Amino acid sequence: MAPCYGTTAKTPGMTGPGDVVEIGLLLPAAWADALMEMSKRRRQSVGELLRGMIDQALVDDHATR
Repeated sequence: MAPCYGTTAKTPGMTGPGDVVEIGLLLPAAWADALMEMSKRRRQSVGELLRGMIDQALVDDHATR
């Protein structure tokens, strides 16, 4: 994966169609395993889980400002 230089998020939360950026992510193996198990239990992809977690963190952060 090539780095995306100069790419910035305009607003936290949901984006419009086509407004996506791919981000490489290194995790401890135990976290990756736990995410895979959670994705199976919830019948969601790991990407869906992570997007939901990130979205919630951004909403929570915005609310505390």
